[in-house]
Amino acid sequence: MFMKSAISVAILSASSVASAIELTDFRDPNTSFDEAYVDFNANANSGNQDQTSYDAFLNAFYTQRTSTERKVWGFGVDGNADASRGPNSEDSSNSDFGFSAQVNSDVYFSDRNDKLFYFGEGSYAHQDSAIDDNIGVTVGLGYGRVWNATPLAKALRIQEALGVYGLLSKDMSDEDLLALAAIIGREDEYRSKGGADEYRGAWYADMEQAMAAAGVLPEGELSALGTVKLDDILFDEPISARRHGWLVRGGAGFQSSDFLGIADNDPKLLFQLEYAKPYGLRGQLLETATYEPVFGDNVVQKLSNRLSYSYEISDRVDWINSWDLSFQQADDDDKTRFMSNTLASTMAYHLTNRLDLGLTLAAVDTDDKPNLDRDNDEVATSAIINVRYRVK
Repeated sequence: MFMKSAISVAILSASSVASAIELTDFRDPNTSFDEAYVDFNANANSGNQDQTSYDAFLNAFYTQRTSTERKVWGFGVDGNADASRGPNSEDSSNSDFGFSAQVNSDVYFSDRNDKLFYFGEGSYAHQDSAIDDNIGVTVGLGYGRVWNATPLAKALRIQEALGVYGLLSKDMSDEDLLALAAIIGREDEYRSKGGADEYRGAWYADMEQAMAAAGVLPEGELSALGTVKLDDILFDEPISARRHGWLVRGGAGFQSSDFLGIADNDPKLLFQLEYAKPYGLRGQLLETATYEPVFGDNVVQKLSNRLSYSYEISDRVDWINSWDLSFQQADDDDKTRFMSNTLASTMAYHLTNRLDLGLTLAAVDTDDKPNLDRDNDEVATSAIINVRYRVK
C-alpha cells in the first residue's frame, strides 16, 4: 500500500513538473525593466614595506530597457573612479575616473511579431587616463528578438510569497500567471496614466482583479498583508532580469574618436549576436558577441565576447559567473595585438533588500604585442570582497 502511494505521488509530481510554466512562455512585448547599482571595493596593506599601499574602486551604473510591439529601446549610463598607491617609497598616488552613456533602439517592420527590424545606436565614453573620448554611431538591420521575462519571474515570486502566508487558496494556472505577468510588465503604462505618486493603486487593483478572476483569493480580494507583500516583491526584493531569445545585428557607422586617439571620423562595420536563455526559474545565461572593424589609416579589428551565467541559490544568495574576451589588432599584423581573457565568479549575499556583500574570485590573462608591460605576463588572480548598493 505504501509503495502504491509512493508511486502515485511520484507520478503526480512528475506530471506537475512536466506541466510547470517556464519563463520562455512569456512573450508579451509590452514590458519595461530598469536597475541601478553602486559597487565598491578597497584594500590596504602596511608593514614590511616602505609605505601603506592601497587600492579602491567605485563603480555606478543605471540601465533601462523598454519594449512595445514594434520597438525596443535601451539606455544606460555608468561612472567609475579608482585610487591606488604602491608599497615602495617612490610610488605616488594615482587616480582615474570615467563615465559613459549608451542608447539603442530596435524598430520592427511589423507589429505582428515579425523578427526583422532596423536599429540605431550611439555611445559616448570618457576616461581621464585615455588619450581621447570614445564616440561612435551605428545603424543597420537585425533579425530576431530577445524577450523580457522578468514580469513572469515576479508573478511567480508573488504567488510563492502569498502562498507562504496562506493568502492564496491554490496555485494559479499557467494562463492566469501569464495574465498577471502582463499586468506587472505594463508598470510604465500605469505610471504615465496615474502619475509617479498615485499609479500603484490602479496597478495593484488590476493585479488583485486578475487573481480574483483566477479564483485563488479566499475572500475574493487581497488583504492588507497581501498589498504589503506586493510592495516588498515589486520594489524591495532584488530580482535580476530574466530574458530569453536571440537576435543578430549587422550595420555600418562611424567612429568619431576612441580612447587610443587613433580613430578620426572613420567608417566602421558592426556584426553582433545576442542570446539569452533561462534555466529553470533561477538560472540565467546571457551571451553577447561583437565584431567591429574600423577603417582608418589602419583597419583596426575589434572583437569582444561576454558570456555570463547567474543562479539564485536562495532569495538571499546569488552565484554569478562570467567570461569576458577582448581582442584588438591593426590590420593583419599580430605584432599590434592586444587580447585579454577574464574569468570571474561571485557569491553575493543580500544583507538587506538594498545592500549586498560579495566575494569575487577572478583570473585575468593578458597577451599584448609589442610586450611593453611585462608585469602582465603571468595570469593575474585575485579574491576581492565587494559591497553593492541597489539604488532601484
